[in-house]
Amino acid sequence: MKLSKLSLISIITLFMFSGIFAQKFAYVNSQKISMEYQESVDAQNKFKELQNQTQVNYEKMVKEYQALANEIESQSLLLSPEKKQEKMKLAQQKAMEVERFKYEKLGPQGELYKKQAELLQPVIDKINAAIKKVGEEEGYDMIFDGSAGILYANPGMDITQKVLDELNSGKSKK
Repeated sequence: MKLSKLSLISIITLFMFSGIFAQKFAYVNSQKISMEYQESVDAQNKFKELQNQTQVNYEKMVKEYQALANEIESQSLLLSPEKKQEKMKLAQQKAMEVERFKYEKLGPQGELYKKQAELLQPVIDKINAAIKKVGEEEGYDMIFDGSAGILYANPGMDITQKVLDELNSGKSKK
């Protein structure tokens, strides 16, 4: 969520008058953590592999349907009405199978979406636990996600490496 300059100035003014600048802030780069934390990389790679295999299966089904549709079209004059009707019914079934596969596997609540959550949620939980632990140990009042729209921050406030070190030490558990 991006803030307008006026909103940002209003928030800063409010913070100054409320004494919030006496608090300790930091930020992390969640994209960097996601790309450098090996467990995250492994989960993402496993998901991409599953996604690619599902896409290959989907494309295979689409090609089978298209081949059948092309066959019906090219042989329509040669087929008896009964045989043509039979092949058209088969084509309709294939089209329904393709749509069902697309919905069940690739849809917003499909198996692929659920598998992504299953693979990545434990990693996200570990990352959040590491951020919390570093925040508590270092005495931070707030930790922001730098990849979510901070326009400028002092590099000294970046605790991304500390979080990565915590994650890689193996001590951060859910």
